[in-house]
Order: sequence, then C-alpha cells, then structure tokens
Amino acid sequence: EKRSSNNILVKNERITKLILPLKALNNNKVIDYLMSRGISKNVICYCINNNSIYQDLRNNVVFVGYDNENKAKYAGLRATNSSRFMYEAEGSDKNYSFKLTLNNNSNSIHLFESAIDLLSYATLIELKNEDWKKYNLLSLAGIYKTARDIKESKTPKTLSNFLLNNPNIKKIYLHFDNDNAGILASKAIQYSLSDSYEVINSPPKNGKDVNDFLCNYIKQLNKNNILNAR
Repeated sequence: EKRSSNNILVKNERITKLILPLKALNNNKVIDYLMSRGISKNVICYCINNNSIYQDLRNNVVFVGYDNENKAKYAGLRATNSSRFMYEAEGSDKNYSFKLTLNNNSNSIHLFESAIDLLSYATLIELKNEDWKKYNLLSLAGIYKTARDIKESKTPKTLSNFLLNNPNIKKIYLHFDNDNAGILASKAIQYSLSDSYEVINSPPKNGKDVNDFLCNYIKQLNKNNILNAR
C-alpha cells in the first residue's frame, strides 16, 4: 500500500506484463511430443511458424495467446516428458488464451478445454481431408469451475472476450471432456449463452477428451489400413 497526495491509503496497482519463457535453439522435442499425442505435423509446423507454439530452454512446449493487435498476452507451458508439469507464465491474461482463429467469414467458434485438445481437433479435420483453416478454434486454458448453481456461473473470460470482439459469431460448439467438470461447464455455458447464441454440445464420442478420441481414431485407421492391405 502507499499514500496518495491527500494522505489516503491506497492499494498498489499491480501492473502485469507477460514474461515469455526464453526459446530453445530448436523445436525438436516439442514436435516429437505433440506428434506422439497424434497431432499432425502440418498443424504443429503452422503454429511454430506463426509463433503460437515453441520450445523453451527447459524443453517445455509453450502455447502463446495473442490479442487483436497480435501482441502476446498469454503463455501456457506443458512438459514434453512424462511429468504432469503445467504452468502459466507470469503476467498471462486469460482473456487471450491459445487459439487458431483463421476464418473471419465463419459465424461459428469451436471451444476446447486445452490447447492439446484444440490441436487434436484440427488434426481430426485434416484426417477427414477437410481444411482446418476454415474453422475458428479457441481453448480455455483449462476448464473453469462452475458455481454450485450452474445458473450463477460466469462465462469464461477468454470466451466472453472473443465474443465481444467477434460479433459475427452465432454458433458455439463445445468440445469439453467426458467428465463431471466438462459436463457441468457445458451446461453452464449453454444456460448462460443460449439466449444469444446457438450453443451446441459436442463432446468426443469416446475417450476422456478430444486428444484421447484422436488417438483412438488413429488406431482404428491404422487397423483398417492393415486389414485392407491383406
């Protein structure tokens, strides 16, 4: 705290600025890790070339979120090894989490709990020989906790901010996890936004999340290819 000119105690305002982790010399471990999760190399390289994904000095994958002026405002880190290390860089603003918004002409947005799920969905689109760049994809950087009464739950910051800046959006597709938190979050968003938007709940058909579904999908494709080759 500090004193103002009229001797009134006021709280210090915390000025936050995003501190991005330093980049490694290459992105090899990030590419290997994401591909081991079934994610397309085309999607990964696109993100690397656009500075929305990179490898830091500790070999973590860094997912970067940008504001409307293309300034980095958010960075989520995840280990590329077997550890469960997940962290948000100091000064991260969840109004601008990791996203791939590529089509200004689209009136829809696809929403995910994590960057990994978002990239998995882009890969699924590619595997179906469609262009994932025609879609708008947004991650929440982790599912938000709903209120005990979902009717009192607030819309996640990153979604509210995106909708505010993209008045063309009419449809919201929810691709949350098949667990209690994901189900409650879907219900809360449907309740709070259904008056203004068409909110479509579209969780993965199997598996715990979109990445799990992608891995299962790839296994089935490979199995079918082996059978067809006989």
